[in-house]
Amino acid sequence: MTGAWLPLLATVLAAALTYLCCIRPMRRKDSCCAAIDQHTAESLDDEIHRTREELRTLRKQAAARAVPPRSRPWWQTR
Repeated sequence: MTGAWLPLLATVLAAALTYLCCIRPMRRKDSCCAAIDQHTAESLDDEIHRTREELRTLRKQAAARAVPPRSRPWWQTR
C-alpha cells in the first residue's frame, strides 16, 4: 500500500497545479495566453491563398530535386 502513495500524491499535486495555474485563471478571464483573434472571411481567404501558393512552390522545388529512378535495382547494378 505504501508504494501507491507516491503516484497518488503526484497525481493529486498535478491536478491541483493544473487547476491553480490554468483552469482558475481561464475561468476568471485572466489567463496568461493571448486571446485568439477572430478571423474574418477575407483574412481566412487570404491565408488559404498564401498556403496554396506556398504548397505549389514547395511541390515545384521537390519536383526539381527529384532523382530519376534507376532502370535496375541497386543490388543488380554490378
